[in-house]
Parts: sequence; structure tokens; C-alpha cells
Amino acid sequence: MNTHDPSMEETLFFGQLMENSSPIELLKQILMNSQHAIVVTDADRDHGYRVVYANQVFCRQTGYELAELIGQSTSILQGPKSNSRVLARLSPALEKNGYFYGSSVNYRKDGSMYPVEWNISAITNEAGEVTHYISLQKDLTNMRRLVRQIRDSTEVFKQFYMDSSRQDSRFGGVSNSVLKALKRSAKLLNGRLKLKDNVELFQDAFPYQEAEENQFDELFFDLDEESGSATDQRLNKQVLSAEQFWADSPIEEDDVESIVGALNELESETGLIELNGYSEARFKNVARLYKELANTLYFCIEFNDGALMIDEVAERLDAQAADPSFPIEFLLMFNKDISSWLNDVFVDQQADNVFAGETNAIMAGEQLLSLIGRG
Repeated sequence: MNTHDPSMEETLFFGQLMENSSPIELLKQILMNSQHAIVVTDADRDHGYRVVYANQVFCRQTGYELAELIGQSTSILQGPKSNSRVLARLSPALEKNGYFYGSSVNYRKDGSMYPVEWNISAITNEAGEVTHYISLQKDLTNMRRLVRQIRDSTEVFKQFYMDSSRQDSRFGGVSNSVLKALKRSAKLLNGRLKLKDNVELFQDAFPYQEAEENQFDELFFDLDEESGSATDQRLNKQVLSAEQFWADSPIEEDDVESIVGALNELESETGLIELNGYSEARFKNVARLYKELANTLYFCIEFNDGALMIDEVAERLDAQAADPSFPIEFLLMFNKDISSWLNDVFVDQQADNVFAGETNAIMAGEQLLSLIGRG
């Protein structure tokens, strides 16, 4: 008979922690130093759960000062496009389970909207009565942008796959590898981005198609591929904000200048390729610039996976630069993903998760390599 009680064990260790810390001081440190947006409300449903505390991350996220939030119902963050069905489930779920997970649209003080994910839990007193609720809130703006980027990339490859399966395409022989890359993208969309839990929130970013195209959706969203592949593993990284990245792992200023310089040159070269079409000299130059980016990123251990992908694409591009039938549109797509990721991290330094863009770039690189062959 198993008499192990996890809750009792947790209480025991928590008691040991309290021997060396003041409960109030510990709570203050957790709330004030958290990288997550946290708001604490009372448990009064009739008055709309009034705010009793919000940390600075929450204040920055919403645009309100703490003094403006105290005593206000959290409904001040709701507006016309907030998901009424999700909001209708919130109170019953809290009263029944003491917990609620959901996503909707919130409104900042200035009226701007942002997608948000809530994790709300009840706080009880010694008598077991619910006195407050604590909510961890995550701004999903960057995730939404990532969904759009992945959608755009996947849709192009889906169309290419369908076209090549109907014709005797030069790239028809790699259709299976293209399909696997698309399925990998679908897995990441459904699994990592939780689209099934947030379908309404993300439906404008990833509209599901109807009618006869459903057969292709079922094909590309078939998740029978083995999990735990090398690609999946290297994309499975803990969230790290740009602020944390620059505080803990800054790279040399010269390296940043090298990255920014290469990005600017790439924008110029790929812009000319997009405008004028194939050029062996420009393909060679793009490959050289990718090599420079990869070599610089190797000194930043967090981004070794992205560096490896950029390096591999550079090798294949250099080897096939003399081939005028190289699929330019897919190269431009990969370059767009690389630029978006590195600008977010090294130029704007505002990314909520520095690995989100890397994930997208790796996926785009996998798709491009699957299309042209790895040699």
C-alpha cells in the first residue's frame, strides 16, 4: 500500500524553508521579482474580483499604475473583442475547481489590444475558505506573430507539395521529405503553441480551411511521426526573455556590430535577388554572409542550434549557387525568418522569448533543406 502523500511532503519542505525566511518577505520577493505578470484579486465575484496587488510586470503590460488598479475590477481590462465564452466559464470554474486556465484579448489603458493567457488559482485561509485569487498572465503577442510566420511558411510549402505531386516537377523526388517538414511544423503549431486550446484567439493567424482542402489539412496535421526527433529536442528550450539574455549572457559589442552589419547586407542582397531574379554572384554573397552570421553566433552558446542551421543552409546555397532553378522564394522566406529573429534579439532587444525566432528559423531552414536536398 502506497502511503506517500505529496501534499504532506511539500508542506514539510515548505516549513523548513520558512525556518530561515519571513513568509511576508518571501512572498514579497516572489511577487516583485517575478518575470511574469502577476495580479492578486479578492474573491468577490459580485464586484468583479477587485485588484489588491499587481506587480510591475503586470503594470507595464497593461499600461496602468498600481495605484490606478487597486480596488478596480479586472473587467477594466476587457473590451468588445474579449472572448465572452471564455469569460463566462471563468467564475464557475474557479468556484468548482479553484483554478482556471484560458486565453482571450485584453485591453491596455491606452485602448490597444493584446492576446493574453491566464493561469488563475485560489488562495485559501486556514479554514479552507477562498479569500483571494492569484493570476499569472502571459502576453501572447509574439507567439501570435510566430504563428502567422509559421502559417505563411507552411502554406507556401503546402501549395508547392500539391503542385509537385500533380506534375513532373524537378523537385518532385523530394516530396516526401517536404511533407515530413510540413508535418513537423504542424506538430509544433498544435503542440508548442497550443492552438487547440486557443483556436479562437489564433484563428485570424491560422485559419483552418474548409471543403475539399480539408483532405490536405488532415494530411499535413497527421501527427503519426515519431516524437522526440533531433529537431524537436533542439527546439525544446526554456523561455528566456531578451532582458534576461542580455543580463546573463551578453556578447561582445564587436560581435553585435558584425551581426547587424551582416543583416543589413543580407537585406540588400536578397532585395536585389527578389527584384532581379537569379544571380550566382549574389547567391555566393548571401552564402558568405550566412557563414559570417553562423560564425558569430557560435560564440553565443544559447544559439548554437540556430547557428548550425544557418551554417548548413550556407553550405547548400554555396554548393548550388550555379543552379538558376534554385527556389528563390523559399530562400527569401528563410532569410526573412533569420532577420526577424536576430533583429528582435540583437537590435530591438525586446523579445519575450529569444528562442521563439530561433525556432521559426530552424523550421524554415529544415523546410528549405528538405526541398533542395542536403547533398
